[in-house]
Amino acid sequence: MASPAEPLMHAVQIDAWGGPEQLIHRHVPRPVPGPGQVLVRVRSAALNAVDRRVRQGYMDGQLPLPYTGGSDFSGVVEATGDGADLPPGTAVFGALWPTSGAYAEYTVFDAADLARKPEGLGFDEAAALPVAGITARVAVLDDGRVRQGQRVLVQGAAGGVGHLAVQLAKNQGAHVIATASPANHDFVRGLGADEVIDYREPDYAARLGGLDLVIDGVSATSLSALYPAIRPGGLAISLFDPPAAHPDEIEARLVGTVAVAQQPLRTPLEALAQLVVEGTLHVAVTAAYPLSEIATAQESSVRGKAVVRP
Repeated sequence: MASPAEPLMHAVQIDAWGGPEQLIHRHVPRPVPGPGQVLVRVRSAALNAVDRRVRQGYMDGQLPLPYTGGSDFSGVVEATGDGADLPPGTAVFGALWPTSGAYAEYTVFDAADLARKPEGLGFDEAAALPVAGITARVAVLDDGRVRQGQRVLVQGAAGGVGHLAVQLAKNQGAHVIATASPANHDFVRGLGADEVIDYREPDYAARLGGLDLVIDGVSATSLSALYPAIRPGGLAISLFDPPAAHPDEIEARLVGTVAVAQQPLRTPLEALAQLVVEGTLHVAVTAAYPLSEIATAQESSVRGKAVVRP
């Protein structure tokens, strides 16, 4: 229990895994930065599918309770520990899955895993960029190695990772095919998709072929239905679950949120931020909630990304 003189903050914690009713608002002690760490006043924290899955028990036994959720965020450095290279007043953003504790007024973070937020990047967009942006970057550039003229399919193209993957693939000169609901077709075309398919159309996978890369942000089942459309030597990437058994002539792998666990994150985050500032990457933040509405926010489905503002 905090002493009377110990500063407190608002936070959302989980005492038991389960539904949104497990999200508890309380006052907790404000964290103190250790060596190499900074205390960040959180301005915006992103919502990710993995945050909901963790709440439901995805990492039962691997995380101590009570648990403060929130993977990626932006804010301003308020205090520093010994050896931290980000002085107070620095605007920053970053992510460390799954333990950043960003669903709170303050969080403590290793300075080496934070990037400086450029002036041309808003706090909401900066908070929405790390998990989705790093995951899309690994899928498209690092693992996918997308090149000019390749055929790339992005499943769930209007989602957080999907809408960034479409743009990164198009920037590489790929022919991008995207699946989305009809309500999101214009949005996805505006991102640069060359073809947009209604994912509810029966047997649409059977009409596709010659794909070099499939990035699936829906399910392992939907990914496996596309295996016949991938050319020999092509790659299938699942963003959430390990892919099902695949034909020998193609490769399939998982590039989930673990992509943000690579160390350090500062350089790739700054590279993504530069793309946004230059106008070649757009982070679509389409909904913002106060921290008091975190339960509603986690259960909502939005185009692009949503954030909460502590």
